[in-house]
Amino acid sequence: MQSGISASAQLHDAFTRFTSDTASLFALPITITQESLTPLDAVPFSSSSATFSSSLSSLDSLLTPTTPLFLLLRRAPSSPSLVAVTYIPSRAAVRQKTLFASTRATLVRELGGEKFDETVFLTEREEILDPAQWGERAAPPASASSADGGGGGGGGDVGLLSTEERELQAVKRAEEEERHGTRGRDLMGEGGSGGVIGSRGGRDMFMNITDDARDALRAAADGAEGYTVQLGIEVATETITLIARHDAVGVPAQVVALIPTDRPSYTFYSVPGGAVFIYVCPGVSKVKERMVYASSRRGLLHIAEGNGVKVLKRLEAGDPDELDGRLEEEVRSLRVGAGEAGDADDDNAAASAPGSGTATPRGGGFARPKRPGRR
Repeated sequence: MQSGISASAQLHDAFTRFTSDTASLFALPITITQESLTPLDAVPFSSSSATFSSSLSSLDSLLTPTTPLFLLLRRAPSSPSLVAVTYIPSRAAVRQKTLFASTRATLVRELGGEKFDETVFLTEREEILDPAQWGERAAPPASASSADGGGGGGGGDVGLLSTEERELQAVKRAEEEERHGTRGRDLMGEGGSGGVIGSRGGRDMFMNITDDARDALRAAADGAEGYTVQLGIEVATETITLIARHDAVGVPAQVVALIPTDRPSYTFYSVPGGAVFIYVCPGVSKVKERMVYASSRRGLLHIAEGNGVKVLKRLEAGDPDELDGRLEEEVRSLRVGAGEAGDADDDNAAASAPGSGTATPRGGGFARPKRPGRR
């Protein structure tokens, strides 16, 4: 898929200067503004004796957890060897992910594919800043090239790139699969893109669950308000495990404070009449973790409901602090709803109780006003 975006005149000029000044310029960052590829300020080598590995740290300030970026990197001072990096962090907005992913081929083509010895597609800052990870990536493209009998021009890492692109697309599909166009941090709504059979999730991933995790869910079904259970997944075996359980978490802010910030997690928080389901996937999570957790939500919800948990609301967030205020608002709304339902039951019971002295005779007098329906 192509985005229709093209390189600006400013980028062509900046790239000409970048390729001419091989002695001092290490990196040329590129972004997308007003539907065109535009350059940012070039990053110099720290010294004439600097190496590719020692210069990577100079990119730190350019890389954020939420903003995609293209980077053209020079392998060494005075070297014509260039690497084209597409950086699309997991926490970037979906539109930005799609825009940058669909423009990367255009960037290389318009600047000249023969000028790039390597092109890579990365989703984490550490994959760019850590010299060891560059070393780990060095072998697969070479072996793929020799195995295929392919030549240069940046085509040696096609197998690696297609794998990474498939992973990114799988993550995006899994994360968007159950949203159904919802905004903000609401998750899945009341609809569904297909039924869940047995204990399979939206992507037909079989769900194993440990005994203590299942027991914790059954306890949540008892409906004790404030009971909180947090679950995770052992990615290697794709097994749902228990992270923690808390018998009485008084306020939603305390729930938010309990959610891990260094790994994805699922939380069930008991409120009157059922539970709130919370899925949090921090930006530091690995691609494989995001894939497994995102595609396992439906399977877990099916297991929870099979063990008696009535899920009243489903929320998601990229980090726990995104839930500040939001969870409290949702819980307050659910409590109000439960209170109104309880009041209505009390009213009906009073009206029908014989000899209570509180019911109004049907044939005369004023009827008690009905409670207005919730808007």
